[in-house]
Amino acid sequence: MRITVLALGSRGDVYPLTALAAELARHGHEVRLAASLNLVDLPRQLGLDVVPVGWNQQSMMQTERGREWVTKSTLDAFLQITIEAYRDYGRRFGDEAIELTADSEAIVCAVVSEQWAATLAEAYDVPLVAYDLTPSRPNDVVPHPLVALDPLPTAAANRATYLHYTRRAWRYRRDLMFDFRRRLGLPEMPPHPKQLRRPLELQGYSPTLVPGLTWDAYRPIVGDLRLTPADLDRAGMSTLDPELTRWLSAGEPPVLLTFGSTHVADPAAMMAGIGRVCRSLGVRALVATGWGLAGVAPSTSPELRVVPYVDYDLVLPHCAMVVHHGSASITAAGVRAGIPTMVCSSYADQPFWGRQLERLGAGVHVRFTDLSEDVLLSGMSRLTTAALRRRAAQLGERMRAEPHGTPVAADEVDRYLDG
Repeated sequence: MRITVLALGSRGDVYPLTALAAELARHGHEVRLAASLNLVDLPRQLGLDVVPVGWNQQSMMQTERGREWVTKSTLDAFLQITIEAYRDYGRRFGDEAIELTADSEAIVCAVVSEQWAATLAEAYDVPLVAYDLTPSRPNDVVPHPLVALDPLPTAAANRATYLHYTRRAWRYRRDLMFDFRRRLGLPEMPPHPKQLRRPLELQGYSPTLVPGLTWDAYRPIVGDLRLTPADLDRAGMSTLDPELTRWLSAGEPPVLLTFGSTHVADPAAMMAGIGRVCRSLGVRALVATGWGLAGVAPSTSPELRVVPYVDYDLVLPHCAMVVHHGSASITAAGVRAGIPTMVCSSYADQPFWGRQLERLGAGVHVRFTDLSEDVLLSGMSRLTTAALRRRAAQLGERMRAEPHGTPVAADEVDRYLDG
């Protein structure tokens, strides 16, 4: 079957869909991956048919407006800047997506591109597969992550947060979607969902991390999507860099620190603060600069190593704790490794994962805007406590017993498309 995968966003959005695309291709499907402009290298290494589309999320987030976006703590402020980005880049992406999906027999997407993908699936009358990094559909247990971080007193109240989000989001994106629907020859208002083929909505998180949720067959919990061992081999990512391996084995397990795509206003000051905190606690530090600390050069000393990126699943089992921005992928990898986590969250799903780890007793959560040297020291000190370490180890054992999410997800897609 000809499948187009619309993968936009940061690494945390694109790489899970890259893993799924590679697995679907292995199942015999003809897969085309439409990926953000700056994130096409990995899918190309995997031999996928890749088309650069949309926008460079890294460049966008490094603008003044992009840096402001990730600090917003209210729903309306977050949606306002989101829709500004969609207005700037969305029409071009819409044109690209129309062309790319014209001959598709199915469309796969994540949340960043779902509004376009759902409209295209309607226009071309093809099935839609959506991938949720967090619980994003109405349920009795977990409120919408952008509306409330903690469960509300009743099931009805939790469900109401999804209606609230839908109404607020539609207010901002309405005109953009009216225009897109007109270009496809559709009426401005979408039909009632019951008039359309129901999509498959893969729940891409571990039941260990979000316990208590039950869904029907159209919303299977598959676990987080990541490269399979075969694809890690193909991409040359199945083993740690030898120099990093030597550094890891030369001392006690370090703390891994990374802020992903979060902009750090003063990287030099951040690195100096990390050094002082780690010396105070007597721990070594491995810093992955990502986008947020991109100006910091790689370096090595016995107590501190700085690298651009690491594969989380490979390196975290060698670490004592992890401090990160709260993306779904590194959150899952940290818990799977059985180590305690400090989440310094900015936006989107990050605050949800930070609070979830606190509720599970395996982590500490702070807002990145509140992060200081003292806050970092306090949070990392808490990660050394016996209760947190014991709970993290218990959750890690449970997650490691779960099946790999990517093959599970591909099997679910096959069943859905055959139905």
